[in-house]
Amino acid sequence: MSWEQIEERARLEADGEAPAAMIAELESDPVRWRNVLTDMIEDAEDTLQSIRRLKGPQRNQIITDFETEFRSLTDAFERATGELYDTEEADEGVDLIPDNAVTEPVALQLSWTSGKVIAWASGAFNEPDSSEAVLTRLIDAGAPENAWEDYRNIVLPTGVTAPALSAQVGDILGWLAALATQPWVENVETAPPNEEDLESSALPEPPTEGVDSDNEANVNQIGASTRWLSLIAAAAVGLVAQGRTVPKLQRIRKRRNKRNKNNKGEFIVQWTPGIISKRRLEAFANSLPGSVTAADPGPDARAVVQSALTGMVNAIVANAAGRLEVPAPPPDPKTKNEVAETFLANLSGRPFSAAADNGSDLARKLEQWARPVTAVAKYALIVQLDEPDESGAWQLKVLSPGPENSMDPVEVAMVSGSNTRRTEVKGQYTRLERMVPALKRPGGRRQGEVLLDQDEAWELMSSTGPALESAGFDVRVPALSRRRQVAQLRLTADDADSIVGAQQLTAVSWSAVFGEVELTAAEIQQLAMQKKPLVQSRGRWVALEQADLVEAAEALAERADTTELTGAQMLRHALGLEGSGISGGVTLGGSSWASDLLHAAAGVDSDPEVQPDGFTGELRSYQAEAVGWLQFLDEAGLGGCLALDMGLGKTPTILARIGAQPGAGPALVVAPPAVVGNWAAEARRFTPDIKTLVHHGPSRADGSDLKSAIRSADLVITTYGTAVRDIDDLSSLQWDRVVLDEAQVIKNHRSATAKELRKLQARSRLALTGTPIENGLGDLWAIMAFCNPGLVGGRTSFIDQLNQIGDAQGAAESALHTLNGVLVFRRTKAEPLIAAELPDRIDELAQCTMTPEQIGLYQAVLDKLVRDTAESEHNTSQQKGLVLAAITALKQICNHPLNYEKEPDNLELEGRSGKLTRLEEIIDAVFAADERILIFTHFATWGERLAKYLTERTGIDIECYHGGLARGTRDRLVDTFQSGEGAGAMVLSLKAGGTGLNLTAASHVVLYDRWWNPAVEDQARDRVWRIGQTKTVICHRLVCPGTVDERVEEVVQGKRRIADMVLPKSSSLGDLDAEQLRSALGLDQEALLAADPDDIFEDTTQGANQ
Repeated sequence: MSWEQIEERARLEADGEAPAAMIAELESDPVRWRNVLTDMIEDAEDTLQSIRRLKGPQRNQIITDFETEFRSLTDAFERATGELYDTEEADEGVDLIPDNAVTEPVALQLSWTSGKVIAWASGAFNEPDSSEAVLTRLIDAGAPENAWEDYRNIVLPTGVTAPALSAQVGDILGWLAALATQPWVENVETAPPNEEDLESSALPEPPTEGVDSDNEANVNQIGASTRWLSLIAAAAVGLVAQGRTVPKLQRIRKRRNKRNKNNKGEFIVQWTPGIISKRRLEAFANSLPGSVTAADPGPDARAVVQSALTGMVNAIVANAAGRLEVPAPPPDPKTKNEVAETFLANLSGRPFSAAADNGSDLARKLEQWARPVTAVAKYALIVQLDEPDESGAWQLKVLSPGPENSMDPVEVAMVSGSNTRRTEVKGQYTRLERMVPALKRPGGRRQGEVLLDQDEAWELMSSTGPALESAGFDVRVPALSRRRQVAQLRLTADDADSIVGAQQLTAVSWSAVFGEVELTAAEIQQLAMQKKPLVQSRGRWVALEQADLVEAAEALAERADTTELTGAQMLRHALGLEGSGISGGVTLGGSSWASDLLHAAAGVDSDPEVQPDGFTGELRSYQAEAVGWLQFLDEAGLGGCLALDMGLGKTPTILARIGAQPGAGPALVVAPPAVVGNWAAEARRFTPDIKTLVHHGPSRADGSDLKSAIRSADLVITTYGTAVRDIDDLSSLQWDRVVLDEAQVIKNHRSATAKELRKLQARSRLALTGTPIENGLGDLWAIMAFCNPGLVGGRTSFIDQLNQIGDAQGAAESALHTLNGVLVFRRTKAEPLIAAELPDRIDELAQCTMTPEQIGLYQAVLDKLVRDTAESEHNTSQQKGLVLAAITALKQICNHPLNYEKEPDNLELEGRSGKLTRLEEIIDAVFAADERILIFTHFATWGERLAKYLTERTGIDIECYHGGLARGTRDRLVDTFQSGEGAGAMVLSLKAGGTGLNLTAASHVVLYDRWWNPAVEDQARDRVWRIGQTKTVICHRLVCPGTVDERVEEVVQGKRRIADMVLPKSSSLGDLDAEQLRSALGLDQEALLAADPDDIFEDTTQGANQ
């Protein structure tokens, strides 16, 4: 075979395309096969080295293609010879790595040389990266890919050479400056400079949050030299942003025109940084990593700093100047004016030719003009402003640093010391006089000392001072606060020896407070006469606004005659319930009942115990915080309103406090009938050690029997109707605390219920409600007046003061905010911290009462079932049908009598069903929170009737979605509900609306009646609790305990099988006798919640009373 044939076959074998016969031919001539492959590999190496010098976006792809070809050839060499191809000659030199050397990871390093940044990657005693790997590191760190080109290798201290890339500083400056803001982890021996030493005002603060984790990892692999140059870039950007740059004109080279003997010169404009403090330069120089000078090891550290800063500043300003539209320069500038015009036209750094003498003269003048700001000042002047003396005058002094850290008056420094110092001080003082004209004012004790009035002092501290600092002067002025000090009134109890309670009078005094400065009316009048009134607050000088002084003076004048107040009145002033007439409100000074109370409220533990003593379970953090607030109320002898949103757990919170510290007497809970059972169940669950008594129903105790039963109980639970009926017995007892659940019941303070309940005697009164303000601020006043009689003042003044906030919603929110943490504890599901702690779904079981009408119908259906089954005892199939029909009828009766009766005489819905009453309470709370709700029922006809009733009751259009509607109508109902805003509701048939719908606009679901299969109810709930839902979903299950409802609940919860609900073992529906039927479907008198006539009357008349 010829050489060309072997080469052709070797190529096919390397590409994996040679047949077996061809490979056998190559194996028959192994020497020439090896030599051909060696030549091919060497040619590929040469080609790869040449293409690495290419530029452009295709460079990386071309390199990748050739590297793939190179690897295929070396793999073929290994197959042909059984040996690895050695791409480099083995080093026979001495190993340069010491035995005790610590190898550092490879990191991206940047070096500086005039106008260029050099990139390479290595670590101490580690193999440096290839140029391709360096480029990959740069791209990973965010550097522009196309800015880099090959550069000569960098010689490292170990003698190893590192491949390098270079870029013009202007092409990568944006990336470098941005890199300074990235997270940084030090991973080389030289740390970057401390940012405080570099005048942090010019450097961006690295972010601590919101940084992409991938980017952070990339940045963590860069070296200290990269970080250092990024800080230099950020400093350069800061200098340009502050205008601290000046142009210089530099002569590049001389040109001699031999024909006319006229000298020409080549010039270029270069921008240099100005006003850099010596301390800042030294900080950069002292922190210079050695790798920064690896590409140009000649200059010292300070020269490198100045070169890098100058190069970067020039790149920024020249680029910006190049974007300006300027007149064209003269074609052949000769005169001074022409040279000056050419200079202005070439501020972007474009070289130009001009008359040498005039160009050099302009360059010299520019140098003299710029020297005061470009030269590093050794004797920077100190501008010192002393605080005012007794006469109110501020003294301004100009000082100069002298030998041995002395401070000389500038007048002395200008005539003493070295000639260099005198010259520099004179130049700086001339500049200073231009910036502070007051220094030229005659009459001072010596040059450089002058008295300023208050307005001049404020101007120096607020505006002139920062400008002087930017100009390179050391400014030392009293600390200044730019924050506006809002005026407040301070109410102080003057008689510190008297024991002041809520109703005791004490002498008081009034003053105005701005920050920490307390002013009397006379002092305010004096300050108001000044153009810029200054006071010192918290060690800082603050300028007061004239409008604030006028406001404070008027507020003090209004209260000049108010010299005595009770503790309750002082508290109302502090809470803003008496009005303040001043933007900052009223604060309490000194020691008094009201101030001690507010201090105690502020000291409530913000990290309380979530598993308090006496409580079985774990509270959420906001519930535990509420328990701490309840403890504060107990210690202060106050009542309050626990205003947690629906579903946030008010009941466990109260039980936790009662369980942790039972009182000397029992606690009384007054609640709507529908939640009495829930209170009892929660008490058994969370506080099993406290003795609970439910005082409710026709067979409840009274008189001496009631008192005896109450004395042996820790917690008594009753309904509003029962409490009103038995108020004589209940008010004759001393309760530890009285708790009103769903306290919006008493929002009408004139209602009979509110009047009667105010007769209850208790150490503490508490109100629980998720909607403390439904109709207006009068609701909140009624609750507050019940909890703390007389403390919040009269209803009219309470409403008037809080209504001054603005609209009704703003006033309500402000009122709750004002009282929150003192007399009210308010938390809502909308608060991010609360929402984060809540589960996605909350399931609540509401145990509802049965009215006498419902109980009578229920018993009648059961009696009829017993008779009918007795008559058909030999027909088991008929018996089975009778039982199933009876179960359906009993469920309908639990819903409402109208759901059962086919031809009713009474079409009224209100007051005839405990379930309906509870549903109304839930809807009221949901609508008050401006939320939306779905109500599911198994009975479509009842759903239509319910929707019509709720529409009339609420005034909001509520539709019923069921299977009898046309598809278009059903789609319209869903779209209308989903697109609606604010309060809204829809009733749905469990069968038609339980699957396939997306109703995420709702955040509440009510399962009005129960179904045997829990999956059906889960599907109904999941209409709301699904993808797209952004709120916590609360599911309310309505159950009448002691009825067939409760049996269904047990089935749904998995506590028993359906068959076990009605059948004894080895029986069928047709086998049940009368006793078994009554046991399976009858009323459980112990569990049944029978509504008192008083409860029914209260429910039906409450709307009229309110």
